[in-house]
Amino acid sequence: MTIEQELVFWDIIDTFKAEELLSHVMLVGSWAELLYQHYFNSEYQSSLRTTDVDFLYRNLHRPKKCINISESLREKGFIYSESRMTGIGKFSKEGILDIEFLIRAIGKGDPQYIKIPSLGIVAIALREVNMLAEYPLVISIKDYDVTVPEPEIYILQKLLINPLRKSEDKKEKDMQSVRELLPYIDGERLKCIFSGLSKKQQIVIKRVSKVNFIRILPE
Repeated sequence: MTIEQELVFWDIIDTFKAEELLSHVMLVGSWAELLYQHYFNSEYQSSLRTTDVDFLYRNLHRPKKCINISESLREKGFIYSESRMTGIGKFSKEGILDIEFLIRAIGKGDPQYIKIPSLGIVAIALREVNMLAEYPLVISIKDYDVTVPEPEIYILQKLLINPLRKSEDKKEKDMQSVRELLPYIDGERLKCIFSGLSKKQQIVIKRVSKVNFIRILPE
């Protein structure tokens, strides 16, 4: 993460707040680690190295009003583009940061790409973010209230989706994030959340942890 990237990130958060969008999204990607640095108020430092800033739109039915986030971000120097194949919208700024919106996948027959009514932007529905949405944490920083996943579920989700990663580099980056964050999280909270996951999810998490020599739970 560069100083320029961090400045642009806070510009995004400021824009979302001004447009009354901030409370309707959860910062779910690796940029949540920047907020965890403030939350733990300790020596924890993320090795954040991505231009992708991912926001989970929490409820497609709220708010009812339209939010002209496209125009507001354009005024901040972002260029909006859509995938020709999927219609998914993305905001990019000069190779510094890219913004994408995600939504939860609910039900087996749900479409993969859905337009967010209030934004008029097509987002991808990912089942992998469902578990993050269930454990929101609001962090107050710089006069903003930013919602992120609890760090414990963040770690568990990183482990769970690791086998799905196509890039070996991304797999290793995820494991590095887990190793860096693990010493600062609440062990009892981690165990509590882990126990509420499905047996299938628990098996995957344990297997990935073992392969990567990461101990998240006592034997």
